[in-house]
Amino acid sequence: MNKIIAKKSLSEDLVKFEIRTPIAINEIKPGRYILLIVEKDEPGIPVSVVKTNPEKETITVLVHVADKYSQRLADLNQGSDIFAVNGPFGYPLPIEKFGTVLCVSRGCGIVMLLPILASLHAAGNRIITILSAQTQEGVLLQNEINAVSDEVIAITNNEISGEKSSLCQTLTQTLKTNKIDHVFVVGSATTIKNTCVHAIKYNVPTQAILYINKTTPKTGHDIYKVTVSGTSRAVCVDGYDFNAWYPNLEEMIKRFGRDEEIPCKSSLANESNIPV
Repeated sequence: MNKIIAKKSLSEDLVKFEIRTPIAINEIKPGRYILLIVEKDEPGIPVSVVKTNPEKETITVLVHVADKYSQRLADLNQGSDIFAVNGPFGYPLPIEKFGTVLCVSRGCGIVMLLPILASLHAAGNRIITILSAQTQEGVLLQNEINAVSDEVIAITNNEISGEKSSLCQTLTQTLKTNKIDHVFVVGSATTIKNTCVHAIKYNVPTQAILYINKTTPKTGHDIYKVTVSGTSRAVCVDGYDFNAWYPNLEEMIKRFGRDEEIPCKSSLANESNIPV
């Protein structure tokens, strides 16, 4: 049985749930995800697990309302049952003590970034976080992210905290003035490409999660193939992370479309510079 034992609305379209479920006995590391199925024969809603409590057999998740299925989930209250909690799926991110880590996310992808930041912080890294959104209200979880970051830069399409800038300008300035040892990026295809443009320029290893805010059909997970160092790899768009050191990210842009974010104009490094 999967039962909601606590619920808290964090914003108009972001809800935190604590759910009692048998999968809480598993270690669910950042980069993995679960599927919440509200009713039988409905699609699964992919979410990241923020925290597990094996003693209470509970997990804590954040649900962003994006369609009728996630809205139906968000409308449930404490004491309600959830038909199924499946997973965890995907591969965990490579979390270790890198040194200084730059973490980048935009819009709803920020929800998936939080457990990654918490793990990087626990591993002893110095963390610089860049959050981007169309409006100030779209910069989610600022208090929680401030607590596990050494420096947070929040950007909207209209303003930046402290100085007006764009994501591309902020990435350039941050990488130029700090010795960054590793980059993590969570967001749309455009956000990932913009981040990779700059990370590769400064020869910084980059790990990414492509955030697609949608439900998953019963027939299986949505898979696409990408080319990394000349090798084709299958990636689940609902949560699998991947090494984002690409000769070209246009295949991902073409499939998933461009968002409101303006692409950076810098060119990616030559394939000969790509580490295996």
